[in-house]
Amino acid sequence: MPTPYTPVLHPACVSCLIKKQIDRYPAAAPREQVLTYMRRLGQMMAALPDRTGGPAIMESITDIRREVFGEAENEVEQDYKALKSHFNTLMINTAAESLPHRIEASPDPLRTALGYAMTGNFIDFGAMDSVDEAKLRALLDESPNRISPDLPAYNDLTADLAAARRLVLLTDNCGEIVMDQLLAETIHRLYPSLHITVLVRGGEVLNDATMEDAIQVGLDRMEGITVLGNGDRLAGTDLTRISPEARTAITEADLILAKGQGNFETLRGCGLNIYYAFLCKCQFFADRFGVPIYTGMLVREKR
Repeated sequence: MPTPYTPVLHPACVSCLIKKQIDRYPAAAPREQVLTYMRRLGQMMAALPDRTGGPAIMESITDIRREVFGEAENEVEQDYKALKSHFNTLMINTAAESLPHRIEASPDPLRTALGYAMTGNFIDFGAMDSVDEAKLRALLDESPNRISPDLPAYNDLTADLAAARRLVLLTDNCGEIVMDQLLAETIHRLYPSLHITVLVRGGEVLNDATMEDAIQVGLDRMEGITVLGNGDRLAGTDLTRISPEARTAITEADLILAKGQGNFETLRGCGLNIYYAFLCKCQFFADRFGVPIYTGMLVREKR
């Protein structure tokens, strides 16, 4: 298996993550600890290898915060847990309003479901300072037309789904996992003989979806679908670090559908039959693909 391509360190990525995390620490932390945290972030930035992606930078920031603040760091993690529970509930209620009916009534249910799953990728507290719920609803309204029916990657995906026996769906964020569930349900209905494995993060990182989120939204109770934690808390998927069970599921799959920018950054170049689906939520990614911000992308891994 080829080694995934690690992106060249980009100033915009470093700046974005530092700005979002430098003031994220326990509210009651003493001055000395806060200054130590900030100094450690500066040291970390100075030592970053020239090839470092966003998920690895975020992991280093989290490690520093845990080392400096110890048990008090739980306050930050609890803040994320509250955000995750809120957006899971919001999207469960949003989906219950009409989304399953809209998908089933669509002339192309898969394309519609994939459009909603892409839109769910908007719920990302790593890429954005906050998630505007009004903007989220506006983007959801645009979801059925997010993917062109003539997009080559989409036509390849439908052909692969029809021929495949095993699919792995790599999830990304809380809330978004509800849209991923709708997508998995749709795929299972259209391709009932296809075995679907859904992988979530193996530990808490940012607002990424874990087994706790999968249980909250009911993904673990879906017929014909297996849900696994990947054994790692990176905000992406590193094939050298995930559990043997998760790695086997990925490498033995006929195709993989990977949600989110983090999965794209950590898996790009691995040579597996992967389709990446995400929104370009930051200007760096929008510029990278030459599209307006919040454009949905479906990109196939080049073998």
